[in-house]
Amino acid sequence: MSIFSSMITSETPPFSLTDRRYDQTSYWGRFRSMLDQCDPTTLLHSTREIYESRNALHDFQNGNSKLSDEQLWKARKLKESAIHPDTGELIPAPFRMSGYVPFNGPVCVGAVMAKSTPAIVFWHWVNQSQNAFVNYFNRNASSPVDDKTLTWSYLGAVGSAIAIAYGLSSVVKKRLSPARATVVLRWVGLPASMVASSANCFIMRHSELDSGITVYKKGTNEEVGTSKNAAKKALKEVVASRMLLQLPVFGVPPAFMTLPPIQRFCGAYPSMALPLSTMIQPVFAPSIHGF
Repeated sequence: MSIFSSMITSETPPFSLTDRRYDQTSYWGRFRSMLDQCDPTTLLHSTREIYESRNALHDFQNGNSKLSDEQLWKARKLKESAIHPDTGELIPAPFRMSGYVPFNGPVCVGAVMAKSTPAIVFWHWVNQSQNAFVNYFNRNASSPVDDKTLTWSYLGAVGSAIAIAYGLSSVVKKRLSPARATVVLRWVGLPASMVASSANCFIMRHSELDSGITVYKKGTNEEVGTSKNAAKKALKEVVASRMLLQLPVFGVPPAFMTLPPIQRFCGAYPSMALPLSTMIQPVFAPSIHGF
């Protein structure tokens, strides 16, 4: 199959359906795993190729595979980038982890660079709408979410983001000079997105605290039951990660743009402000996942 034409290297480890390709005890191994998960080139493959990858993994599981380890790793990477592990459903491209940079990146740039209150509100509405769909399509399917919860999750995220963005931008514009306000407004997105993304996630998944989530035997897909403690631990970690993930997106670019050399450069070449901010988004945004 064409998608398995390969870049075979001497470092290719034996294929596994459960173990990670890269060493998860090291930062570099975790970083490379996340690069695979966020790789936007997987979006270039057709639905047919994605299902071919899934079938190749089924063949391996049944002992019928003739593919090399490298080809199987590529098949697993493509399959896991696009198919939900619980439902087996195809995740729409804009809401996959691999779609983050090409689809959400421009939205984040718009939110960081927005100067007027309407623009700030608009971009945060778009950003939280995108995040809501990402949370939905990548949810834990062992705990179904009803329409009411979905609606409240969306309204909670969008409402909190807009309220914080609107409130802070209004205060900044009233109390600071136009020159200082322009700089400070770039930071409005950080608290707005941190509160909104964590609220979105909590509202979407809080029902798991009552029902618990499915627990699997380590290293296998064998279910051993449901656990409320596991749900509580998972929810805490996901909410915390959602907040931390905002730092490289809404924290690093404003900090970078306020560096004296960068400010002087943008002062001399105003048209370069947007390209610089755009350039730094895909560099820093995925990197925090490596932790």
